[in-house]
Amino acid sequence: MNWLYLVFYVICSVSGSTLLKLGSSNSVKALFTVPAINLNVSLLMLIGFVSYGLSFVFYTILLSKFELSFISPLTVGIVYVLLMVTAFIFFKEEITVFKLIGSGLILLGILMIIVKK
Repeated sequence: MNWLYLVFYVICSVSGSTLLKLGSSNSVKALFTVPAINLNVSLLMLIGFVSYGLSFVFYTILLSKFELSFISPLTVGIVYVLLMVTAFIFFKEEITVFKLIGSGLILLGILMIIVKK
């Protein structure tokens, strides 16, 4: 069951970041504006905020179930690699050789953390 929290955290974190980015596009209709920071908030952004909020709940649960030195690098690495793929798919961001090498090293590090555990 504990690993299911990890899956929910990763899904909520990646979808939250992606929806916030998608919702901040000028082509998306704003529902309202936050005047103090001139932020146009769209429905996608609101869903992204909720998703991000849920990710914090799941991360708090993960912190109570796993060692910090294990779960923090694991979640950061997985989320980074998935966000890179998401950015490529949704935002046409370039995946460079350095990003691939870095992601490979991150995945190797995750594997080492899991095997050590």
